[in-house]
Amino acid sequence: MNLLSGKMTKKGQITIPKEIRDKFDLNEGDQFKIFVQDDEVKLKPFKKKKLSQAIGKIISNEAIDIKKMRQYVHEEAAKDILSEENKNE
Repeated sequence: MNLLSGKMTKKGQITIPKEIRDKFDLNEGDQFKIFVQDDEVKLKPFKKKKLSQAIGKIISNEAIDIKKMRQYVHEEAAKDILSEENKNE
């Protein structure tokens, strides 16, 4: 890929070139983790899982236990966050 550039507005917003958005399937509203390392700034997309993906593992024929569902979703989110942080160390 060729060197691509974006431009920062006075509000600090950066336009990501379409070629990069397409390559990484980036869409409006996607969030990023921002890492500062020495004199570099790195962006890493933080893709959220859909609720249906997170709870799909615990849904069965039994009644849905909301507390159990919330606990499971929190645990899975924590695992994802820790996994991402460990990759970047």
